[in-house]
Amino acid sequence: MSLVERILSCGAAVPLLLLCAGPPLQAAQRTPPEQRILALTNAERARAGCPAVRLNGDLTRAAAGHSADMAHRDFFDHTGSDGRDPVDRTRSEGFPSGYVGENIAAGGETADETFRQWMDAASHRDNILDCAFTDLGVGHAATEHSRYHHYWTQALGRP
Repeated sequence: MSLVERILSCGAAVPLLLLCAGPPLQAAQRTPPEQRILALTNAERARAGCPAVRLNGDLTRAAAGHSADMAHRDFFDHTGSDGRDPVDRTRSEGFPSGYVGENIAAGGETADETFRQWMDAASHRDNILDCAFTDLGVGHAATEHSRYHHYWTQALGRP
C-alpha cells in the first residue's frame, strides 16, 4: 500500500503529519544488500551445518572495489583491471590471510537474485558452504554504462 493509500485509508479528516496504524512502509523494510547477502549466506551455511560468517571491513572494501572496477570498466572477471586477483585485493585492504574465496555475479538487480545465481553454480556454492570461512565482504556497483548494469562480489575469508 502506498503512502497516499495508507493516509486515505485512515480517513479524510486525518492531518497529513499523523501516521495511522498499519504495517511499516516497504521502503522502510528494505535491507541493505550487504546485510541481505550476509543473511542469505548464513541461512544456507546453517542448513549445511556450517557456522555463520560475519561481515568484515577489509573483505567488504576489496569486494566493493572489485565490483566498482568491473562496473565502471565494463568487464566481468576475477582478475581486476589492474591485474590483481582476489588474494591480492583482500591483502591490499588489510585482510591478513590468503585463505579467501570470491564469488562474482553480473546482471542481477537484487541481492536475492544474485544469491540464487551463486547457489546455482557449483564453484560459488562451494565457496558459500566452505565451513572454514569465518568472514564475509560484499560489494555491489551499478551503472547504466556497462553491459550488465549490476556487478556483485562476495569475498569470503578466514584470518
